[in-house]
Amino acid sequence: MYSDWSVLTLGLAATVFIWLGILTIIIWKQGNFIKSLFPKSGERDIRKKFEEVIETVDKFNLSLDKLHSKLNHLEGASLGHIQRIGLIRFNPYEDTGGNISFSIALLDQKGNGLVLTSLHGRAGTRVFAKGVVEGKAQKYELSKEEIEVVKKAME
Repeated sequence: MYSDWSVLTLGLAATVFIWLGILTIIIWKQGNFIKSLFPKSGERDIRKKFEEVIETVDKFNLSLDKLHSKLNHLEGASLGHIQRIGLIRFNPYEDTGGNISFSIALLDQKGNGLVLTSLHGRAGTRVFAKGVVEGKAQKYELSKEEIEVVKKAME
């Protein structure tokens, strides 16, 4: 039927056509890229195109610098937000049952903030707030539970 030469020639021709198809696609993509760089309405000067690219990069650099300064400002401001929280429940009186009383520490990154304590007894509930600076009592002495909750929040 077919000789070995005709099969070989047919295979070689198929390989050449596939290769030509691949090259055609590559050249077509390159042509589209060049058209996108230099539209028909504009001048075809590569120096002007480079100047446009440099201007665009400079604008991005300015925007990036602004973002960096805003980020630094936000990082500085975030140090003053509540970031450390500790909670402990306890029973301060022997005549009441359950751990209904609690202390909660609300501190920023540096350990500044406050401790809220609620003492529940038969006669009623009392709430106390005490300031904390760098993990230590500011004006009023902290109870052992409040000291514990501040340590818990600072961990």
